[in-house]
Amino acid sequence: MAKLLVKIQNSVFPVRVNGDRYQNGDELEIDEVQFTKGTMAILDKIEDKIPNPDGDNNPNGNPDGNGGKDEFEGKTVEELKAYADEHNIDIGNATSEKGIIKKIKEATEKAE
Repeated sequence: MAKLLVKIQNSVFPVRVNGDRYQNGDELEIDEVQFTKGTMAILDKIEDKIPNPDGDNNPNGNPDGNGGKDEFEGKTVEELKAYADEHNIDIGNATSEKGIIKKIKEATEKAE
């Protein structure tokens, strides 16, 4: 599924996406299915990662394989906890977005 970079517009009330509120002028990254035509303008379409023919999953040619963006950027605490759970990563007592991301990155670096 493709991701979109959108800008909130023409909204009298805050727009709620993944539990967070956004006002007119705010930019955010969403899944394509979350797009609402009346209150959002598409700024950019972010393509899905497609593995290269030589087998590596680095379509953008960057060392991190994701265009220089942190793959956890913009994720909610609930989404990060779900990711950690799916990948059997112990996040300990971490409760903040930054804390959970740090635990996930530490665990993936140890695994490599």
